Amino acid sequence: MRNFAFIAHVALAGCIEEETDDRPSLGPAEEAACEARGGRVSIAGLLGGEFCAERTPDAGQACSRASDCSAWCESETRTCATHADPFGCRSYLTDEGEVEAICVD
Repeated sequence: MRNFAFIAHVALAGCIEEETDDRPSLGPAEEAACEARGGRVSIAGLLGGEFCAERTPDAGQACSRASDCSAWCESETRTCATHADPFGCRSYLTDEGEVEAICVD
């Protein structure tokens, strides 16, 4: 009986799915290239994957509406976003200069 329990345990162990990490990730070379361009490696989204948030060409410049920036105009500081990171919550200015807020995951 003891042998049967052992064989059953070994047989059933093969039925258990192994957990895999399917989250997108950057390799060391991709991380280095991202940072060399002024970007920053971030983790976000529903899968919690890595991506490169590129530095914007107009980072920190004064703005009064969305069209003044390549990414978005931060409503609190009235400056262009420093990195094009689409995830998270933020308050920004529309093309009409009105304040809006959004959360993206």
